[in-house]
Amino acid sequence: MLNGTHKKRRRVLFLTSPVGPLGSGEGGGVETNLLNLTPVLARRGHTVAIVAPAGSVQPVPEVYVYQVEGKPPHYATTAPRHQPVVIQPDGVLERMWELAMRVQDQYDAIIGINYDWLAYYLTPFFRTPVGHVISLASTIDAVDAIIRERFYEFPHRFAVNTCAQARTFPFIDPCRMMALYGGVDLNRYSFNPQPEERLCWVARISPEKGLEDAFAVAQRLKMPLDVCGKMQHPEYWEACRARYPDVDVTYHGFLNQADLHRVVRKAKVMLMTPHWVEAFGNTCIEAMAGGTPVVAYNEGGPSELVEDGVSGFLVPPRDVDALVEAVRRVDRLDRRNVRRRAEQFSLERFADRYEAFIERVISGEVDAEVELALQLQPALVG
Repeated sequence: MLNGTHKKRRRVLFLTSPVGPLGSGEGGGVETNLLNLTPVLARRGHTVAIVAPAGSVQPVPEVYVYQVEGKPPHYATTAPRHQPVVIQPDGVLERMWELAMRVQDQYDAIIGINYDWLAYYLTPFFRTPVGHVISLASTIDAVDAIIRERFYEFPHRFAVNTCAQARTFPFIDPCRMMALYGGVDLNRYSFNPQPEERLCWVARISPEKGLEDAFAVAQRLKMPLDVCGKMQHPEYWEACRARYPDVDVTYHGFLNQADLHRVVRKAKVMLMTPHWVEAFGNTCIEAMAGGTPVVAYNEGGPSELVEDGVSGFLVPPRDVDALVEAVRRVDRLDRRNVRRRAEQFSLERFADRYEAFIERVISGEVDAEVELALQLQPALVG
């Protein structure tokens, strides 16, 4: 199963993040993973469909997208821990799961990639097995509570992005939880051995992403800064610019994969400065695929992706001085080793792990190959 030669062909329905259409950038890594993953699964012979907010793009013709109208929920990424559960009669989240319930008999498994109370609550009411890939680290108490309840009922139906993410939930044993990580199509990323003296930063423009720390590094080192990502909070962007008026910054907007790669591969280093715990960090492996080292805070997903002193540097969270010193040491790194690290996160390997998880959701059991993958989990990324 884990070598991509699994014989069973499954009918799988995915539900994406309800915060925005696929392709809009609102859903961050959830979007990226589905747009990368589902074509591979379809190519392997699985029947694949996605339930998504209206206006979503279709990854490939072989992957059907159910377009659902409705009001998006509030962002969990900026919510307080005590945020109450809110059910909206015209909400897109509610309508997405209603649609999934209506069409469930057409599928062998339903996989939600989410951090939504309703999604977890509904799990036992479906006839078709429902699995969940938890998309965020622990953020809201009410959501954590329903995850805990459902996890103890259906432990085989839950997965995470990284072990570091799993550790933010005290009731989950990260050694017994499947970590799916992510994947990149390495053929779309060309290695650049000769970068320019530039910094880059790629994420949604939102306070929890810590953009101001990248501005601080750029000012201290007097290096140009390229910023790419969805503009979710314009007032936050303006506050960063006002605080660091001397920084030579270029905002490129939300770019497609090819254009983003052209920006990032030119950079001497990419900074990852989140002020929360990142569940994974697709931009990290995308940067490394072009040979660009990553300097990141040593927590969450990046702490498992960056090999400290090989493919980048890990520094204490919120320590701008350490970021600056790490950037100064980047010239010591061999960009060929950075690319080699990205090669460990191929799309085929990503699809292998998803196939294993889907089988686990359907069967309710952990077979020998999945058990081995769990035992070797730290080695697979370390």
